[in-house]
Amino acid sequence: MLSFSAQLLLSLQLALTAYCSPVRLAERAFVFSNVSALRDEYDYVIIGGGTSGLTVANRLTEDPKTTVLVIEYGNVDGQEPGVLVPGLPVPEKYSRNYQSVPQPGLNGRSSPVYSAAVVGGGTVVNGLFFHRGSQADFDAWERLGNPGWAWKDLLPYFKKQCSTFADRRLQPLAENFFRGWNEIGIASNPQPNDGDANGAFYGPLSLDFKNQSRSSASSAYYRPIAGKRQNYHLITSKSVTKISFKNKSMQASAVNFVSQNSTGNYSVKARQEIILAAGAVHSPQILQLSGVGPQKLLSGLGIETLVDLPGVGYNFQDQPSIFLQFNYSNYLDRSPDSLFVDETYKTEQLGQYYEDRTGAYTIPYLGGSIVCYLPLRNITDEYEQIIQTAAALDLSTLVPPDADPSILTGYKAQSEIILDLHGSLDAAVQETAFGGGRTVPVVVIRPLSRGSILINSTDPFAPPIFDYGTFSHPTDLAVAVAAVKKNREWMASPAMQELGALEDVPGVQVQGDNAIGDAIRGLASSTWAHPVGTLSMMKREFGGVVDPDLRVYGVKGLRVVDASVMPLIPATHTSWPVYAVAEKAADLIIAGKK
Repeated sequence: MLSFSAQLLLSLQLALTAYCSPVRLAERAFVFSNVSALRDEYDYVIIGGGTSGLTVANRLTEDPKTTVLVIEYGNVDGQEPGVLVPGLPVPEKYSRNYQSVPQPGLNGRSSPVYSAAVVGGGTVVNGLFFHRGSQADFDAWERLGNPGWAWKDLLPYFKKQCSTFADRRLQPLAENFFRGWNEIGIASNPQPNDGDANGAFYGPLSLDFKNQSRSSASSAYYRPIAGKRQNYHLITSKSVTKISFKNKSMQASAVNFVSQNSTGNYSVKARQEIILAAGAVHSPQILQLSGVGPQKLLSGLGIETLVDLPGVGYNFQDQPSIFLQFNYSNYLDRSPDSLFVDETYKTEQLGQYYEDRTGAYTIPYLGGSIVCYLPLRNITDEYEQIIQTAAALDLSTLVPPDADPSILTGYKAQSEIILDLHGSLDAAVQETAFGGGRTVPVVVIRPLSRGSILINSTDPFAPPIFDYGTFSHPTDLAVAVAAVKKNREWMASPAMQELGALEDVPGVQVQGDNAIGDAIRGLASSTWAHPVGTLSMMKREFGGVVDPDLRVYGVKGLRVVDASVMPLIPATHTSWPVYAVAEKAADLIIAGKK
């Protein structure tokens, strides 16, 4: 029998947890693994059955006269506990991960490059945090020359996914978390999805309210229609090798792909358009293999350059993360870390989850949903000096010497906007994520550093070269140092000291900006698993790859609809923004139908 306080917490949780299933139930669509079941031609061929691909496919096939094929590398998940239960790890078979080249900014260490390999993409394997970001994030896209992509334009598409947000009051130490930030002058934010995502807040999670299980693009946009829409086909376990174009018109005409368990090569035609939705990690590779990209790169590999588009693979962005660790001598509750060391507790909590959908397993694995987003002005009094130093930096020293001049031009335009946001109280630069355990990630969520994803082989199965460029722009390290110092101030607050919080990593002995910076270089990862920007929506003279209608420059009948089009990474987790981009993309595609 649950205690009264437990019942009260449960009722609060059920009342406030988001039900993030973004699409109504509809007819069911067809999934194939055998190529012989496919048609020779479809109106639209979508490369990638992840978040954006499934969203666009669902919307296009609402018209029964429109035929769509989705080609996906992975398979449909088996609804395993690790997929559905928030607190369990997702099976490794649903990811295909890589390593970056050694990063000078990380003392020569490499970082992982995360990529999903399952129908539904990142929404099947991610940490479930589901947040829009701030108005400033998307108004910046419009400032870069993308009319129709400001906050006000994307808000109707955000609203298609979720009408409320999660309030995880069962999260350990939440009261101390909020009181601690309040005690050092940081306000709590009761409405972080209204365009102002600053302060300490409960974030939303992509969970099904009815059973506290993961809601993904697969469960929301695909499974409800899997089997009945005669005009919607999905083929799994296939790798796209290239996009074919008609010689004179440069019309994207067909997609070539191979089966992962056979040696056959296949091709399927598109009457209207080919839609690239393979994600920021894989979409640039596919374009480069197809002859669309930097001419010097392609010619060096013996690939015929169909369109010299220098920005393909550049402008790679992710959010460097530093994992601080603390010990608590007066912990008020059982730590979430107990799930990793106490088998009795683990069994008890898993049983509780299956019985009534409460307990520790309702909290995301290695995570949570209470965060603090802070602008630069809130984490350091030296923000003006940081901005002035950054503005005086010669950005040409940060761009690869063989990159086209347009890459530098676009970088300068981006830098001007980002530094303007760094001086604003409306745009965060750091995130603190708190799950109640020893590890506290501190993340630089609006980086100035840029990297690249470039092929070095014509083999479609060979991974490209991943270079994050982490901390190549010195301002990112300055922000990281200031963020660590601010988080130390929070941990020293009376509320957190009630718990006996004591820093273990990097350790209280690490003092001074230089020492903290050195420690960060030895601790940080290049990624918060939010890769974006590699096929950016910018002017072509800025190194852009797609226009505001998401059409690839220099060709016809080809659009990109995934996170690679984001010209600037939003200062948040990217799952919900990807949904919004894909929803808007679907409207653009339908409006442009011949």
